[in-house]
Amino acid sequence: MSRRLVSRAKSSAVNESATPAPSGPPEYELLEYPLDDDARHALEQLSTNRKQSRYIRNLKASTTSLGNVVGDIQEHYFKRRAHLEKQKRRLKDKPAEDGEEELDKLEETLDDLARQIDDASREAEAKLRLLIDHQFALEDEGKVIGEIYTDVTNAQAQENTRQLQKERRRQEAIEIAQSNGDPIPPEEEDEDDKPPAVQSTLDSLHARQEDKLSEYQQLSVHQRYGVNNEYATFKKLWHDAAQGEDGPPLPDASRWFAADGAPVLPTVAPRAGQRRSRTVDGGNNSDDDIAVAREVTSLRCPLSLQEFVEPYSNRKCKHTFEKSAILDYLPTSNAGVQCPQTGCSQLFKHADFARDFYLDHALLRRLQRKNVQSRVDGMDMDVEEDTKMSIDLQVSSQKSIKRRRRDS
Repeated sequence: MSRRLVSRAKSSAVNESATPAPSGPPEYELLEYPLDDDARHALEQLSTNRKQSRYIRNLKASTTSLGNVVGDIQEHYFKRRAHLEKQKRRLKDKPAEDGEEELDKLEETLDDLARQIDDASREAEAKLRLLIDHQFALEDEGKVIGEIYTDVTNAQAQENTRQLQKERRRQEAIEIAQSNGDPIPPEEEDEDDKPPAVQSTLDSLHARQEDKLSEYQQLSVHQRYGVNNEYATFKKLWHDAAQGEDGPPLPDASRWFAADGAPVLPTVAPRAGQRRSRTVDGGNNSDDDIAVAREVTSLRCPLSLQEFVEPYSNRKCKHTFEKSAILDYLPTSNAGVQCPQTGCSQLFKHADFARDFYLDHALLRRLQRKNVQSRVDGMDMDVEEDTKMSIDLQVSSQKSIKRRRRDS
């Protein structure tokens, strides 16, 4: 064996004896793999995916369907109730035995139907709030993916800048060494040249989703639903169907929920111990009745002065305008303009139209009832035929609105 090999062997033996043996395996370090160009491009496509918007539209359509169903069943009930009251008036001056038993059975059936309607309406309201929760979750998910894509893009830009600066410093060091006749210094990496730790995209997604969920859960029920256009539409449909056109106005959104967060919902079923009279009230109201100003709603747009076709109400001042008329009224600039209703000081912007305004389905139903009434005037039509015509007109109106949206 050569002296060099022996010397190396002795040196290696000395180093091994000087270095203490490890007590166990080294600590595991997570693998890091930054997103490449293909992965960033896929993330960009995911952040602009139109399927999410389609899901949100379907959720909004479902909320509208829930409101229409609640309105339909309550209107059908009140038509039946009006028919019963009409029969009572006919029997008012007749002997009590004539038809009384049949009317009592009909009234019991209607009372039972009213309780079923209240249960179904409460269930629909709970499902509606769940749909709104899902809608917010989808919107937040889109925001989260967009934020992650922005962070990944910015991180890659910073890494590119860091590499350029490192190469520039290396080139400057080489040029200085060559000009001084010195050997080229070895390439060394200081703390500033080390790239930052790569954050897991999946971990970032989960953390941001939890943050968004926590923010949403901290909102009050009024902030979640009271200012939501879909919930306002549902509430108005339910209120108008339960109270009728001559009933009190819909309370302010601040009164839609109790202090414990429970929804305050109207009912049509008679209260316990309350029995409806066989004859119509002679105007003697009970002590529980509260005098409330009646709501008078015009079926004409205050801007176009024409009968509504697509009435859009807003959640700020509750005034209603024809969609095309209010869009023409709002300037395309970002400047806010005052509500066109006389005496109203609320400000609106064209860019905020989708957030502030919503299609007023309750007013659409009033228009449909008006059209039904004009068609049945002079015709001998029973309750079933009247209800069927109302539903047919409602479906026709909904289809025409959808066609106009597709065409526009």
